[in-house]
Amino acid sequence: KEIAEHLMLIDLGRNDVGRVSDIGAVKVTEKMVIERYSNVMHIVSNVTGQLREGLSAMDALRAILPAGTLSGAPKIRA
Repeated sequence: KEIAEHLMLIDLGRNDVGRVSDIGAVKVTEKMVIERYSNVMHIVSNVTGQLREGLSAMDALRAILPAGTLSGAPKIRA
């Protein structure tokens, strides 16, 4: 169950980053790495992309917030 949920979160992250990235530039650079802390173990993945020309850092923030990995899949308005 944990693996399936984490894979869904990776897909949500790829979708968020892909909205402002060059086509083909979205990459998962780390996938399901276990980070150990004093009282918990955490599954970590990193999603990166190359910001599309003509877009700013603020455009990127507006596109990815609220992050699907925190709030769930976004609902598209009709």
